[in-house]
Amino acid sequence: MISQQEAVYEKSGKTAAGIFSLALIFVLLVTSIDFHAFNKNYYREQYIKLNTADSLGMSDEDLFAATETLLDYLHDQRDDILVSGEVFGMQREIFTERETLHMVDVKNLYQNVLTARNLATMIGVLAFAYLIYRSRKDENGINMLKRQLAGSFIQISICLLIVVGMLAGYALMDFTGFWIGFHELFFTNDLWQLNPANSIMINMFPETFFAGMVFRITLTFLVVYFLLLIGFIFLRKKAKEDVDKKI
Repeated sequence: MISQQEAVYEKSGKTAAGIFSLALIFVLLVTSIDFHAFNKNYYREQYIKLNTADSLGMSDEDLFAATETLLDYLHDQRDDILVSGEVFGMQREIFTERETLHMVDVKNLYQNVLTARNLATMIGVLAFAYLIYRSRKDENGINMLKRQLAGSFIQISICLLIVVGMLAGYALMDFTGFWIGFHELFFTNDLWQLNPANSIMINMFPETFFAGMVFRITLTFLVVYFLLLIGFIFLRKKAKEDVDKKI
């Protein structure tokens, strides 16, 4: 029977391992989003596939200049989305005031997500450092470290896969509903409800554009995630084998 001190010691390790696992998964998700949301090759491919420039009455050069303006703005590399171009033979500002105000909300949301990722990274590193510190104080510490890290990641995976599976199923069956729900959850106004009749932005990025991006983000996240999961399963098995050898 373990003592109360040993129980607290064990619980603190499980807590730190759980925090590390959650931080790792969150960082992986945000990094997957960041990679695909700013992959300019994807934008070019979709513009060609959807014939976006012709449908908007714009040149490929003006269309991509507008795109780079938006991406630079979201990454906080410029202060506005003011960009002009020729639309059906008329020189004009590409984005309207309503679109500009909506992008202020999008930028704030995205920058907050990046800040959360940085914070999660620091917390994850601290949790892992604590686990390493604990492992050095115990003769069986390395095996305990492997067991707790693997155990927490696998347990969290069960819950995560259920949630991801439900969201993915919903998105596949009704992407429009999924996309509307996303905006209603993260935005407190209706600026995201743009009119296709006069909004260049919404015609630059129709539903099929975002559906493809969400698919790529999800696929990248799941592939890397399952590789990590396999690694942690192997880690737990190895820790058990090492313990059995000492018995």
